[in-house]
Amino acid sequence: MRSEINKSTELLSPEMQKELEKRGWALSALSEAAASLARSDSPDLLVQEVCASIASQGPYILAWVGKAEDDERKSVTVIGAYGSALEYVKDIQVSWSELEPSGLGPGGTSIRTGVPSVVFDSESDEGFLVWRERARQFGIRSAVGCPIPDGANHPYGVLLVYSKVPNAFGESEVQLFESLAQEIGFGLRSIERQHKLDDQIHEKELVQERLAASLRATIEAMSKTMEWRDPYTAGHQKRVAFISMAIAKRLGWSDERAQSLYMAGMVHDIGKVAVPSEILTKPTRLTDLEMQMVQGHVESGYQILKDIPFPWPIAEIVHQHHERLDGSGYPNGLKGEEICPEARILAVADTIEAMATHRPYRAAKGLQAAMDEIRAEAGTKLDAKMVDAAYELLDSQGTLQKLLDIQ
Repeated sequence: MRSEINKSTELLSPEMQKELEKRGWALSALSEAAASLARSDSPDLLVQEVCASIASQGPYILAWVGKAEDDERKSVTVIGAYGSALEYVKDIQVSWSELEPSGLGPGGTSIRTGVPSVVFDSESDEGFLVWRERARQFGIRSAVGCPIPDGANHPYGVLLVYSKVPNAFGESEVQLFESLAQEIGFGLRSIERQHKLDDQIHEKELVQERLAASLRATIEAMSKTMEWRDPYTAGHQKRVAFISMAIAKRLGWSDERAQSLYMAGMVHDIGKVAVPSEILTKPTRLTDLEMQMVQGHVESGYQILKDIPFPWPIAEIVHQHHERLDGSGYPNGLKGEEICPEARILAVADTIEAMATHRPYRAAKGLQAAMDEIRAEAGTKLDAKMVDAAYELLDSQGTLQKLLDIQ
């Protein structure tokens, strides 16, 4: 089979063989450049890699991309170049104005007209006269300029390819490089759009961060009002908030969701502002009426928070944090999955903190007693998964005890 191919090739005229060779160079350049376009994620890298892909093929000794400036002279700025004749573009002056001598070459002409411009032989092309001597120094004999579109009224710029042999750019080669120039334009626009999108996403993230910080400051200010009336309640809310967030992280919750739980924990007892302070600090057993008033704090807290446009269901979490899986909680006797996961975590953290720390009406029962209590209620009143996560905080670093020590 190979011998048959060789024979068929030998039957081609020298001119046809030369044309096939030229096309092979252009196809190789296009293939390499296409791969560069696919992997580039910045304009500079895209241009540089495409130029390198072209100038590493066959007789192509230089490729560069110029940007059409909208200045008075209509100058063309080199934004990327590669090749053995790289010094050719150093300090080169190119325009895309027909009134400038430097605007009559392949670069300026293709930008101005919007179609490819070919220099078949630099020694005879009149439009190339300005650069003829310069081209001789670097062995340049032919060139093609292909406009790079930007989707607007005039091209973004131009792709210029130079060869060390004359007549290197026939109709087929010009079409290939014209197609490549169009792909460069598409790639540059895609990267620009992606960067704009990235900037918009980053700006949105900054806005969200500022909003979250503002909400956190607001929540903490609301929590601080409790401290003025009842320092025990204020410290309790803060500790419950941190314990709840630590449990959420042990469960693998996202930082944002854990933060929402922190916010809810910081104000979960805010409804106690409606309970007389003498009842909250009463050192003896509460009457049934007084107990009803204390239990009413979840409803009061819900009413305070429900109209605030938090991005999380803070009011509902606060409303449910005294509900229990078996329906024995309050205010609505919710059961199982009717209780939101955040409220179930809050219930565990609330129980631990309440039992492990001092209250005006009783001494602290201690951390071990608190953990025994939540273990006894796991699966009946408290969510067993949340209880297990709380037990993980009893680590060698003493994480849970440190959280209970927060003032």
